[in-house]
Amino acid sequence: MMPTPRLSILIPNFNNGPASSKDGKTDLIGDLLQSLWDTLHDDPTPFEILAFDDGSTDESLKTLRDWSQKTWRGGEPFLTLMEDEHCGILSITANKLVRASKGEFLARLDGDIVIHTKNWAATLCEAFDTGPKDLAVIGPKQLTPDGKVHSMGDFILHPKGYHHLCAGLPSDMVTRAVEVDHVMGCFYCCTRALYDELDGYDEDYMRGQTVDFGMRSRLAGYRCWAIPTIEFTHRHTLRLDRATTADSEVGVDNSRQVFCDKWGFDRIAPDLDVARERYANTPLLWNAQVFGVPAGADTIPASAVPASFETSEWARFNQDKAFAQWVMFKVGSVVQMIEQGFGPKDRPVVVPDCGSGIVVQILATRGVEAIGIEREIKHIEMAKEFVRHHTTRGGYPGKAPRFIHQTELRELPLGDSEAGLVGVFDRMEAHDNPVSLLQEARRVSGEDGAVLAISKTPALEHEQPMHPYRPPTPLQMAGLIMAATGWRTVIEVQKQTPGTPMVVLATDRTMTQQPKPAEDLAPMTMQPATTG
Repeated sequence: MMPTPRLSILIPNFNNGPASSKDGKTDLIGDLLQSLWDTLHDDPTPFEILAFDDGSTDESLKTLRDWSQKTWRGGEPFLTLMEDEHCGILSITANKLVRASKGEFLARLDGDIVIHTKNWAATLCEAFDTGPKDLAVIGPKQLTPDGKVHSMGDFILHPKGYHHLCAGLPSDMVTRAVEVDHVMGCFYCCTRALYDELDGYDEDYMRGQTVDFGMRSRLAGYRCWAIPTIEFTHRHTLRLDRATTADSEVGVDNSRQVFCDKWGFDRIAPDLDVARERYANTPLLWNAQVFGVPAGADTIPASAVPASFETSEWARFNQDKAFAQWVMFKVGSVVQMIEQGFGPKDRPVVVPDCGSGIVVQILATRGVEAIGIEREIKHIEMAKEFVRHHTTRGGYPGKAPRFIHQTELRELPLGDSEAGLVGVFDRMEAHDNPVSLLQEARRVSGEDGAVLAISKTPALEHEQPMHPYRPPTPLQMAGLIMAATGWRTVIEVQKQTPGTPMVVLATDRTMTQQPKPAEDLAPMTMQPATTG
């Protein structure tokens, strides 16, 4: 008699055969099954493999049937196969698999992954056995086909929104387990006790059911780990797009809306203020690095209040060449976007959190109508003093810049559609809730406006690669901005060297050409406002 399995390995399948790969040759499901054969033939753990074919129309169903006839060395079947007509909703298929399984632990695998770690079933069970008692969800280290880390777990309730941890790092740099909000569904492991307590996957979701499942497990007080001791490659980039409603833009939008209606925030770009209020004092807000910071507190301290010109950012502009170049890069980027028609020219450029107003001031000297918004009154006072000083020395080619004191934490002091372009500069890595800022930027720039975000490319270093307040990558910036603003056209201008500029523009207009990185404009020397 076969021993009761400790682990149930569950494989939902729909069209993962060679005909469904981009090159027409890659046998995605066959490669997965071969990897299971190679990695588990000496594994001491009692396990079972169950596959469910959801009405495949390519060779993958035959592949599963062929493998279901194979046996392990002890004579037990390699896998048990279930078949049904096409449903197209993964949560329904996944629930059917679990109901047919017997294991204490569940490992659901997508049909386009390959597992590399020998005896990974024993490693997984040991992680559950030796981890904290409230550990109920585990995800292995996910690699891209080139061997880099794709994800070491995910954060959802986070200033950067939904993003993969350690993406782009070499695999050997990621060596310790880490607690996260969520792990991706392509290799999703949980306890049967948790699955039963939560009553399985919510079948209202066409896609993203594991995100909801992970949030529910967190809300119930359970923990989620990503572990580096099991590695696998997710090869979804090698697969053709599948012609299913769930995988379509409509299906993805539907799943996002189902999540938002249920949880009160978007799963891609969550408003952390909403999460704080709605889920106060619950285990969902477990992450002290995020929710231990008081609402409204910058994660990167603001510059010191300028007591004088000599201690202000104006003095730094004159003395620090790198800082001056960074300022001029932002100015040049704004000018270029305006020249290419992004943001109505009859409405001003608005820069929230403008500090003492260097960018706004220089834009005005270039003939660009600009408004700076700032929460620190001392910065506003210095900025206005420079306007008065510059006006007495000949003025501006257009309108003088304006500076407005922001008194409400989450509300920009402008009306709807009052701005043409909003510049979010050096804020994506510092704001405690960037979604609120981006949503306000969208409001004040209106339907025909634009949001221009500029930050610096993060370094891929050993130091704190998992820290939640490392600068976002260009992809993270673009995803957060699109999700928060609702605009679908986003361009990225980036350089690969860490610390160099990255630019993301979001608008609803069609771009006829990709903007080039802004050239450094000739720096202008600023003088103290008190000089004659």
